[in-house]
Amino acid sequence: MTTTGLATPGRAHHRSATRAARRRFLHAVLLAGLWFWAGWALLVLSLPWIVERWGGEADGLTYDAAGGPVRWVAFAVGVVLTAGSLTVHVAAGGTRRSFVDGGLRAAVLAGPVLAVLGVLLTFAERAVYERLDRYWQGPAAPLGVDTPTGVVVQVVGETLVVVTYLMVGIALVAGYRRFGGLRGNLLVLPLLVPAALADLATRTGLFALWLRGGYDDVALGVVGTVGGALVAAALAAVVATRMLHPVPFRP
Repeated sequence: MTTTGLATPGRAHHRSATRAARRRFLHAVLLAGLWFWAGWALLVLSLPWIVERWGGEADGLTYDAAGGPVRWVAFAVGVVLTAGSLTVHVAAGGTRRSFVDGGLRAAVLAGPVLAVLGVLLTFAERAVYERLDRYWQGPAAPLGVDTPTGVVVQVVGETLVVVTYLMVGIALVAGYRRFGGLRGNLLVLPLLVPAALADLATRTGLFALWLRGGYDDVALGVVGTVGGALVAAALAAVVATRMLHPVPFRP
């Protein structure tokens, strides 16, 4: 009974620190993501009209340019918050583990919001091209978004991509703080492996540009996207936790 009594305050403290990190990450991801989608929507929906006005022809931008750019928003948030607030988090009584757990939970909550906004922008862009009577290439997606299954798979896949990239951002900063600039540079490519796996599973992003067009088989698309992206997200979370655990703090 004594052991249980001592363990309970420790668990409560971890939950409290995790909530604090989750709030910080969630606010940053949603704020950056919403600003990104607002700017990207303006570009995506206005460009066809501008090109049409000057006699040219565009074929679509949604989520293709820059290899699926919203994932880099999540990556940037992971990098910036880890670099700027990890020390404060630990100094306030949190742990490295609660920091990663908070970031993970925030990404799981924010991911569906950003993913749904991406799907809505896809539909809006398609409507613009139909209005202009122009060819639309469609979005980079594991399955077509003209069916409920395709939409759900797209949302789930992109949610897991957001989780993966945020965790990779945390791991990357941890690598530099542990090993310094030179050896940290050598870690960049290995630490990007979960991101590459997420891209390949969802057939989106910079690492999967050569796979554009998605899965030909619906069942394979569901299993490949959800299963593969889930593995990538889990791997990224494990790597972030392991990389961050021994990070030194200097006065």
